[in-house]
Amino acid sequence: MEMSQDSWSLPPQQGLYDPQNEKDACGVGFIVSIDGTRSHKIVRDAEKLAMRMNHRGACACDNDTGDGAGVLTAIPHNYYFHELREQHSIDLPPFRQYATGIFYLDKIHHADCEAQFTKIAEECNLKVLYWRTVPTNSAGIGEVARSGEPFMRQVFLVPSSPVPEEELQKQVFVLRKRATHKIPKPGVRFYICSLSNTTVIYKGQFTSDQLWRYFT
Repeated sequence: MEMSQDSWSLPPQQGLYDPQNEKDACGVGFIVSIDGTRSHKIVRDAEKLAMRMNHRGACACDNDTGDGAGVLTAIPHNYYFHELREQHSIDLPPFRQYATGIFYLDKIHHADCEAQFTKIAEECNLKVLYWRTVPTNSAGIGEVARSGEPFMRQVFLVPSSPVPEEELQKQVFVLRKRATHKIPKPGVRFYICSLSNTTVIYKGQFTSDQLWRYFT
């Protein structure tokens, strides 16, 4: 089968193969705080849960590249607030009054993609507060995963003017849809992993245990 020129892309349609028929099949676990208390322990418990599901995943020919693992969690507001204030002198609004998202880009085109996204955000009455590079450590992932590793960037967005939370969620939803349809083009990597005012997703081509070591 002829492979795509980009290691992160699916092969082109040929013969009986059609990339549109590719589907994900995930094993899923849930960890919650019944009383609604925010705690880092929930994430640590999710780590244990995910590692105990390692048997659900497959490995590539290098025996060290997983077929995908990730975690969805409530936005760690206190962490982001202190990180942006201490490292970049930026103050985030209160939790749920801003949105954040993880993007898979490439180092060559990321600045142009971010500029286009910022412009579309303005059209949706949103303002980009900051872009940051997601801290990662690729030393522990497989060779196959490393060959297609994206340049991960995180965006923080605020409304251009004060709006109710429901309106903010609508603006973010429309922004994601517009950006997903307008920005991608052949040879340019652009994928929105998550974009929300309540949750954030960290995922990649990992085994369940590699996930927690990759994001530093």
